[in-house]
Amino acid sequence: MTPAPAQPPRTDRAFERIYRRNVRHVYGYALAVLRSPEDAEDVTQTTFLNAYRAYERGEHPRPTDSWLIAIAHKLCDQRARHEARLKKVTYEDQAAEAVPENVGATPNDLRRALGRLPFDQRAALITRELEGRGYAELAAILGVTRGRVETLLFRARRALREELEGALTCHLAERAISRRLDGLLGRAERRQLRCHLRGCHDCSRFAHSQRAQRAALRGLANVPLPESLVSFFAEAPQLGGLSGRA
Repeated sequence: MTPAPAQPPRTDRAFERIYRRNVRHVYGYALAVLRSPEDAEDVTQTTFLNAYRAYERGEHPRPTDSWLIAIAHKLCDQRARHEARLKKVTYEDQAAEAVPENVGATPNDLRRALGRLPFDQRAALITRELEGRGYAELAAILGVTRGRVETLLFRARRALREELEGALTCHLAERAISRRLDGLLGRAERRQLRCHLRGCHDCSRFAHSQRAQRAALRGLANVPLPESLVSFFAEAPQLGGLSGRA
């Protein structure tokens, strides 16, 4: 008689269900806060490892999703603080230039603007807007008072608006790239464009393609003349005679 396969412990089965219900949610939060898929994946794995150890110890906080997001938030905070110590990021002064009302920010524009916010403001805004959590939950997740949550959200929304209004969108950057080729950008506009290109891979690639395209177009003038045309006039003196009679 073939022995029945061993069943995983009940704790493992219960936690697997928690994992499957929440892993996408936790990863989405970490990715929005950290912006790096690799970092978000690492934080998600560590979140569930820490949660599993706590679960084995008999800790079963409710609601489970808030508990997991709180763990993920602490890990994201630690990572952000560590990166801030390793590298102090500085930004060039940008000339204020309002975005036309009919040109909206793209998701890439929004991600870059969010990335320039202080971590605590970014985390509060994402947890509120993406997660839809109330002030009480936010305060518990972020480990701050309800009044601090209100302050963080106000500052984050104001800072995000200023970032979006003060920076080029991808639409405007593409236009600026074209104008730069024709020497029409002033110093402040060139500085603003350089700042955008450093943070936008797509626009940087577009700028490179435009330079390559210009070089290719100019190269059309350097096409070697066929030998038949080089010697055509010399071998057809009647053309000169016709020209002389004209």
